[in-house]
Amino acid sequence: MGKKKKKKKGEEKIEQISEETEPKEDAPYLLSLYGKIDEEECAEIVHTLYGQKLACVAGIRELKPIKFLISTHGGDAVEMFSVYDTMKHVQKTYPIHTIGVGKIMSAGTLLLAAGKKGKRKIATNCRLMIHNVKGAPPYPECYDILKTEIKEIEWFQERYIACLAEETHLCEEDIREVLESKQNVYLDAKEAVKCGFADKII
Repeated sequence: MGKKKKKKKGEEKIEQISEETEPKEDAPYLLSLYGKIDEEECAEIVHTLYGQKLACVAGIRELKPIKFLISTHGGDAVEMFSVYDTMKHVQKTYPIHTIGVGKIMSAGTLLLAAGKKGKRKIATNCRLMIHNVKGAPPYPECYDILKTEIKEIEWFQERYIACLAEETHLCEEDIREVLESKQNVYLDAKEAVKCGFADKII
């Protein structure tokens, strides 16, 4: 028998990198957001979504839907939009099926609604809640800073309303009317489907 050819250091390094970067079989097709919508959590989601898009485009992964499981009390509006914009971009390549369980509240409502139309599911006992965008200026006693912060909150409020109107059966006027109550507005699964936040109860 001949001797087994010894691999060069460079070849070993390439194989190691390939093994480390190759997505696991079940990795891209089930993604979850379970908890607060914050920078750390959303960074991982955005990174994963872009990574799978690139893998699909490169032919490394099979082009099939990703299942995005969501249960959240909400969180940061900026981070909500970072995930939302990424979802809209990624869905130009492959669909994202959203599944709401437990609680879909505040910023989570837009992420649930952003899934592929017809493929957005909500659990029977899931509660959905929407309310006005909230924020707290760093120095409330400073009038100039307060004015700037109010303008920023208003910008997020208007974008939130516009995006919800685009993703659901509600028009902007309907959403404004709901939010003008200045209270948390809760919907059950049937109401969430009727309003267009989801398509099917599971």
